[in-house]
Amino acid sequence: MSQTLFHAPLMSMPTSADPESLGTTTATPPTPDHRSRLMTAMGTTLVHKPYGEITIADVVAEARVSKRTFYEQFASKDECLLALCELLSERTLAVMSEGFDPDKDWMAQLNWVIEAYLGNIQKQPALIRTLCVELLNLGTPGLAVRRAILQRFVNFLIRQVELSRQHEPGRLPLSHNLAMAVVGGVNELILEAIEQGRGDRLLDLAPEVEAFVKAVLDALEPHARSAHGLR
Repeated sequence: MSQTLFHAPLMSMPTSADPESLGTTTATPPTPDHRSRLMTAMGTTLVHKPYGEITIADVVAEARVSKRTFYEQFASKDECLLALCELLSERTLAVMSEGFDPDKDWMAQLNWVIEAYLGNIQKQPALIRTLCVELLNLGTPGLAVRRAILQRFVNFLIRQVELSRQHEPGRLPLSHNLAMAVVGGVNELILEAIEQGRGDRLLDLAPEVEAFVKAVLDALEPHARSAHGLR
C-alpha cells in the first residue's frame, strides 16, 4: 500500500516561510493549506515531544506560519489535535475504501480491508498511540471525537454488509452494537500491540483480526441462522 495516513499534498511543506512570519505588512489570507500544514506540523511534533510539552510556538515553527495564522484556523492546540485525529480517521477510511469493489463479494475482500487498516497504522504507531492517549486526556471534547471516529468505522462496516446483502438478501443486517463491538475489539488489539512495542508489526495481527471479523459476519449468513433456529 503506497498511501499513508497523510496524503502527499498534506505532507508537502512550502520552501519559504509565511510572509506574516517574516514581518511583512501584507497579511496572507488563511487558506485550507494553512490548516493542513498546521495539522501536519502537530503530527510531526507529537512524534518527538509529549503533547503536554508542546506549545503553539512549536507547531507554528514546524508549519512555518505565524501564530496569527494558527488562531485563524484553531482556537487552541487542543482543537488542532482533535482536528488531526479526525483527519487521520478520514484518511484511513479513504485507503480502506480505495480498493473495495461493491460488486464483488465482501467476505472475499475482507483481507484487503483489514491489511489496509493495519498497514496504515503500522506506518506511524507512535503517533497513533499518542493520539489515542491524548484523546482520553482532553475530557468531553476528546471523548466526543473518539466516539465520532469509532462511529465512522462502524458505519463503514455496516455499509459493506448492506452492500453484500444486495447480492445475498437472506443475510441478516449487521446491528450497530455488534459493529461497535467489532471495531472496538480490533482497536484494543492494535493499541495493546503498540503498547507492547509491536507497533511495527501490526500486520501480524491480520490473520486473527480476519478470523474474528469473519466469525461475526458468518453469523449473519442464512445457514448460521438455520443452525441456531433463527428466522
